[in-house]
Amino acid sequence: TLSVTGILGLTGSQTISGDLDVDGHTNLDNVSIAGVTTAAGAIDLNADLDVDGHTNLDNLSVAGVSTFAGAITANGSIDLNADIDVDGHTNLDNVSISGVTTTAGAVDINADLDVDGHTNLDNVSIAGVTTATGKIDANADVDVAGTLDVDGHSELDNVNISGVVTA
Repeated sequence: TLSVTGILGLTGSQTISGDLDVDGHTNLDNVSIAGVTTAAGAIDLNADLDVDGHTNLDNLSVAGVSTFAGAITANGSIDLNADIDVDGHTNLDNVSISGVTTTAGAVDINADLDVDGHTNLDNVSIAGVTTATGKIDANADVDVAGTLDVDGHSELDNVNISGVVTA
């Protein structure tokens, strides 16, 4: 048993083959630990932390930039309270958007588009059959390049016909 009061100065390598119990502040310049380390209180690291292998973190708070070199897997919800910037292809299985959505490029929709409410379309090109179940209100000229087939009553205020008319 060694009992020291005051400063103990040792030089060279020291081997302690039993437990080391230190009460009070301990300043260790270089520590190498082989085995399990348990900390009962907070650990304050003021430099990089390099972890090789699996790390289980129950609660992680990151202040600053985080860089991930591999895939990120989240088995629960992700709540982002700011912008998300994605470079490259992004595959989203189910997207619900509340608010304005702006796209800088083309939008390619390979299924039905269901729009409820007012829709303002500046230029529409339709290939295929178009069915309107309500009134069509054209506030400018209408150019029909093919046959116009009207079933039912038609009210024409001003008619200018060039060509053959059969009544």
